[in-house]
Amino acid sequence: MRRYIFAEDKRKNYWVIFGKCVGWVALGTVVGILFFYVFKDLSVILIEKFKFLQSVFGISQYQQGMLFGRVLSTILIGNLVSTIAYFILGYLKALIPISIITGFFVVVFLMTGIIRNQQAIPLEVILLMSGETAYRIIAITTGEHLQKNKLKKRWVFITSVIVIVVLFIAMAFYEVYQIFG
Repeated sequence: MRRYIFAEDKRKNYWVIFGKCVGWVALGTVVGILFFYVFKDLSVILIEKFKFLQSVFGISQYQQGMLFGRVLSTILIGNLVSTIAYFILGYLKALIPISIITGFFVVVFLMTGIIRNQQAIPLEVILLMSGETAYRIIAITTGEHLQKNKLKKRWVFITSVIVIVVLFIAMAFYEVYQIFG
């Protein structure tokens, strides 16, 4: 009986869920790298076709001369929508497919940037994508943890939300700094 209770608690542990999420993102990353190297041209075509999704959320790519407020609000709103979506998907127990898809597309986006821009990926972009991926991983983990534990461990939920908000704001201002700095 004791073993069953321990196994049940282990599945509900925040760090176990987080570790699984990181593992699935890593798997998606490996698949993304393999996909990119086998299908370079298709990768670039797919990324170009998915640009329309940005307009669905009112997000437009930075263009020379855009105002600071417009850029900041676009970044904040777009990232807030996606972060809330990650949290909801975590709550709906979609951690595995979303984590794999996230790892896959982060790598494909970065790698196709090399071809589209004809230059290596700047360290700033890698840091930005890593930070954004980190708070999204925490968001999906927090969503699944909340679904499994409800609010029995409020401090875990509150701490996770604080970390998400801090990383979210830091990455938004880092992105604006990269554009205007």
